[in-house]
Amino acid sequence: MLKFFIFMIYCGLAQASDFTMETLPVQNGGRLKPFDTYARETLTLMYGRSRYRPAEDKPAHDATKIVSTWMMIPEAWMAKEFVRVDHLGLKKALNFPADKKFFSPEDILKSTRFGVILSELNTKRQLKEKLNPFDQAVQKLESQMGFFHEVRMGALRVAPSKDPQASNWLSVAEMEEAQKALFFNVLKDYSATFTTENVSPEAEMQAQKSVQAFVESIRQNNPALYPEVKKMSLEVHYNQFSPFLKSAMFYGLAVILMFLSLVFSKNNWSSKLGMVAWVSTGIAFLLHTYGFALRVYLTERPPVSNMFETVIWVAWGSILFTSWLSLVKKKNYILLSGTLVATLAMIVANSAPAILDATLQPLEPVLRSNLWLIIHVMTITLSYAAFFLALGISNVALFYVIRGVKVQSQEMNDYVDTCYKSLQAGVVLLAAGTILGGVWADYSWGRFWGWDPKETWALIALLGYLALLHGRLAGLVKNFGMLAGSIIAFNLVVMAWYGVNFVLGAGLHTYGFGAGGIEYVAAFVGLQFLYVVYAGLMIRKEEMRK
Repeated sequence: MLKFFIFMIYCGLAQASDFTMETLPVQNGGRLKPFDTYARETLTLMYGRSRYRPAEDKPAHDATKIVSTWMMIPEAWMAKEFVRVDHLGLKKALNFPADKKFFSPEDILKSTRFGVILSELNTKRQLKEKLNPFDQAVQKLESQMGFFHEVRMGALRVAPSKDPQASNWLSVAEMEEAQKALFFNVLKDYSATFTTENVSPEAEMQAQKSVQAFVESIRQNNPALYPEVKKMSLEVHYNQFSPFLKSAMFYGLAVILMFLSLVFSKNNWSSKLGMVAWVSTGIAFLLHTYGFALRVYLTERPPVSNMFETVIWVAWGSILFTSWLSLVKKKNYILLSGTLVATLAMIVANSAPAILDATLQPLEPVLRSNLWLIIHVMTITLSYAAFFLALGISNVALFYVIRGVKVQSQEMNDYVDTCYKSLQAGVVLLAAGTILGGVWADYSWGRFWGWDPKETWALIALLGYLALLHGRLAGLVKNFGMLAGSIIAFNLVVMAWYGVNFVLGAGLHTYGFGAGGIEYVAAFVGLQFLYVVYAGLMIRKEEMRK
């Protein structure tokens, strides 16, 4: 498998030898990245998507094309409605229609309330008050307008400085006139490749020559600081290939195939469906791992530094535990459970860019230790994967209970035993991760334990699952209690994983804080509670018939 990923990365590295507009290096967000990445991140922030569609009946345009035109003809975009505002309270404060999603920069700047709400936000930040969802929406709008202003004013950093001591690159506005002219030649010639329906090979060749002329000029400023085209090209490949999106599709296919295999278990072709489901899972897992390999290569660190990365890591871990338990138990429902939770996690990761930041960002200073990221963060989030799989197994088991399978039957005993094994693995990893986190806290903050919200909820989750396992061991928790308990206890993981960062937003773990998605998480938690209650009522109803 290692050879496979080395080969895939080599193919990605070997795919280009010359810079293009997409692979042109820029400095942004504390790191060097290709223009394609910068354009995607900027357009996603502004528009909510990485491709811009001017109208329903019009084709969507790549982010590179859109952002480059912001630099060329910014005045043409001032009146276009592409700035996304979702928060109803913010739209009301700006006197905008509640049923509209997109507004023009002109509309926002003309609003008499825009300056007032920005002033109120700055006051809160100076007083270090906790920002509520409205404040966070204002902060996002401030970032959107700030980014657009920077792009149109030529603040994008595209050239290394001639000063060997300078870490910041030169912006378009700061470059020498000759280099500035070369850069605008790049924009002009590149625009000729997408402003006409039939692009001639000559136009594409001219655009390529313009990029090369610009690169050769600015590389001379400081050749040691200018990156190689191969790494920029590989990041563009990562952006365009979307390995995590493709893996989500194959996981989803595996769920459907395995579900059909179990439903039609008495048919001859049921086993064939199961085999195809395993093949689909294997392809998804390889794509999933390939995506991780790319992120590790590009960032030179373990891929668990933010919420997006932990979500896809938990999905990967759930498939790892699924494979282990399937080898031990040889039951198809385990694959159904594992692919179900992996699909859910991957869909969430791929469909909520405004909440889960998928961009490749440099590490916060406190996290700049690959050793501790591996032994603490990867360990504790891998425990979430085991608990997540137990959640999936319990949901599948209760589905069969609702359909009439006896809760104390041998079939349910097998479900509960598998769930128990998954919880055991999770508890061992969570305990190890919590202790290792304390060691890291002592190393970073000078104390092993300080009842920080993140530490406290990790301990609460550990104690909750320990209570469930000990209750089962002592005979106090029966089959239904075990299945229902693993579903309810997962809310402790949700609180430690999501709640502390996105709801409480307090403590020393500020690098993990974020905003948004609380209504979806609340809906998920509520539906799980209702599901358990409904299953319990069905069991009660069946017992009363006896």
